[in-house]
Amino acid sequence: MKNKKKNKHLKPVPFIKNNLVIFLLILVIVPSVLYFRVVNFTYSGFDDSNIITNINEVREGPLNLQEAFTHDAFMDNKGDTFYRPLQTISFMLDAQIAGKDAWIYHLSNLLLHILTVIALFFFLKKTGIKEEISFLLALLFSIHPLFTNAVAWIPARGDILLCLFGLLSFITLLEYLDTRKTIYLILHALVFLSGMFSKETAVLLPFLILLYLYFVQKKKIILKEIAPFLAIWLISFVLFFVMRQSFIKTTPSSSIFGIIPFIKNLPTIPIIFFKFIIPYRLCTMPLFDNTGLIGGIILLITFVIIIIKIIPTERRIVIWGGIWFLAFSIPPMFFRSYLAPMGFEYFEFRAYLPMIGILIIGGFLINKLSAEISLKKRIIISISIILVYSIIAFIHSSVFNDSVSFFSSAIKLNPSNAMALEERGVTYLNNGFNDEALRDFDNSIQVCPTYSLPYFNKGLLYRRLNDHNKSEYFFSEALRYDTTYKNGYPLNESSYINLSLEGIILRKYDEVKIVLDCAIKKYPQNGHLHNNLGMLYYSTAKFDSALYEYNKAIDYEKNIFSFYNNRGMAEYNLNEFTSALNDFNRALELKQDFYETWGNRGMTKIKLNDYEGAIDDLTIAIKIRQDVGAGWYYRGLAFSKLNKPTEAGKDWDEARRLGFKEPVGEK
Repeated sequence: MKNKKKNKHLKPVPFIKNNLVIFLLILVIVPSVLYFRVVNFTYSGFDDSNIITNINEVREGPLNLQEAFTHDAFMDNKGDTFYRPLQTISFMLDAQIAGKDAWIYHLSNLLLHILTVIALFFFLKKTGIKEEISFLLALLFSIHPLFTNAVAWIPARGDILLCLFGLLSFITLLEYLDTRKTIYLILHALVFLSGMFSKETAVLLPFLILLYLYFVQKKKIILKEIAPFLAIWLISFVLFFVMRQSFIKTTPSSSIFGIIPFIKNLPTIPIIFFKFIIPYRLCTMPLFDNTGLIGGIILLITFVIIIIKIIPTERRIVIWGGIWFLAFSIPPMFFRSYLAPMGFEYFEFRAYLPMIGILIIGGFLINKLSAEISLKKRIIISISIILVYSIIAFIHSSVFNDSVSFFSSAIKLNPSNAMALEERGVTYLNNGFNDEALRDFDNSIQVCPTYSLPYFNKGLLYRRLNDHNKSEYFFSEALRYDTTYKNGYPLNESSYINLSLEGIILRKYDEVKIVLDCAIKKYPQNGHLHNNLGMLYYSTAKFDSALYEYNKAIDYEKNIFSFYNNRGMAEYNLNEFTSALNDFNRALELKQDFYETWGNRGMTKIKLNDYEGAIDDLTIAIKIRQDVGAGWYYRGLAFSKLNKPTEAGKDWDEARRLGFKEPVGEK
């Protein structure tokens, strides 16, 4: 009787509850403290700024869910990339809060990471790993330097969402089988469907779930039990793939998607495993390296031998963990960027979900080893690993602070990374550091002479410097080399557009006509090409032909402010002043600070005898650009029409000082 009473007093229920609360608090606090500074980071300039800009362009009032489900992941209407509607919706929700401000997107990544860490803790417990070991593994996952990329780089959102919903899918299914509560069936349907629309790799989850039930737990196959889940999975698959086929318009070629890319990407597995054990040479845009490859192969072989020797009785769960790792590692390997040899060959954030398989194996390995190691040693080892990995993660996270840091990290590890050099050059160019930009573009070309982007951006740089001969030359080179990478994101249209624009500035009208005829034949629905042809005709005073091309440009792309401004000028020269005024109004609706349109509308109002309105418009144009003589001249003309010779004289004096020549017969 005494023994029984003693046992009752020793019941550790309150202690376990307290442990759980403490574990959860630590799993929230530690990654929050480690990564909270990423909230102050800006964009990397590598995909994220483009995605967020495109999402904000379709953000009008309430959340526009239809846009998320009818566009690819880049929201650029090309329909030639990945289909990730839930990732897009999550970005849209961020945009509703803070527009284009980067902090909200970083904060959301961090919050989703913390939720995933908590889900991982409960998931590991569900697989039979002890609570304290599940906690330690989840804590390791929360601060592991390999996953810094996933937390600090905004476009990794899809992998975090997939991991979160994948773990929840597993947990809700097992809870349903344990309790038979309908709520878990409903929750499973919601989280699994969410996983599918986060990333297509979720299609593998049912296979891994069934394998766990019937291979690891050795459950008998009872169709009645799994029928609701089979229905949920099938409906989710069909819904996802039907919608995907409707909006993803292109199929990648075999050189970037298929068996050949998979074979080329095989080093990814040992290198990622190496970085998981030894977080060395972490990189924003990693290329394959021999250290990681050889070290990874050795570590993988060693890991397998240790598992075979130490865990002989739980091989089913170990095999399942290995299958999890491979199942989620392999699908991304079937895709290889056309820029892989000179840009990136894999991404570290893609290990986010696969490495959970290794954690499962590690959990059972630690369970076996812990019996032979004292509690004091276990605590010292655990704290040491967490502390070292946290320091590495903290240091590594700084490379995601801004574009220069992001690309410099890639260049530091791989000086021959032509893409990183070119992208850092673009960052310098956008921030007005022309010398630094030119240096990076030249180095990129030296590393890879057939890479078209640095030539293109040198063309932009020399345009900024008003060296139009050099600008034309480099746009021509970009066009020549752009055909080298046929499966990439072609510059052809942009090269044609910019090359023809430089030709117009240099008055090489015959050459420009040949270039544009060729370009429009290849891209008949490109509004910018028709706009440039209109500019060519306008420059040669063929205003009817110019108007025809501007009409086409606007038919194909209705929201480009410069198209309306250009069409307005063609109408102005054809004495269609009311139509011109309407086009200038539309141009200013699209871009309110475009000084040329303010000036053009002011000129048009003079023709329509609205002199007060003309003065108002021309005054705004002058405030935007005081160094343009035309604005002063035409405002003076408007003053003269109102019999204000003093004001008119002052404006005309300023126009002459700026070198503006009075149009013949204008007064």
